[in-house]
Amino acid sequence: MEAIGPVLVLFSLPFIFRLVPPNHFFGLRIRATLRDRSVWYDANALVARHMLLLGVVLVSLEFVLPMRMRIGMLRVIATVGFVTIIIADWRTANRWERERRHGDARATDLARRLHA
Repeated sequence: MEAIGPVLVLFSLPFIFRLVPPNHFFGLRIRATLRDRSVWYDANALVARHMLLLGVVLVSLEFVLPMRMRIGMLRVIATVGFVTIIIADWRTANRWERERRHGDARATDLARRLHA
């Protein structure tokens, strides 16, 4: 369990720097991120920042928690953190995709009115 913090930190970096293109294997793979390339990069960068923070918290707690309760506490904190991050960022990605889809429709509508 002690390795999960450093692993989260390392795996979050490529997503924070937007180095991972849309794919079906790695990252936040939901309908909203697979439909829109900009949502893919924005949502995965958001998830990565949250995972980086969770990883730093887990690594920090390894140094302050007593040995007898370390594994149990880290397991609970990691599980709650993962679930919270996935639910919150999934909802955010869906909202961004909806806003961008409707925003494009509104911009096209406005352009048609201006050119008519």
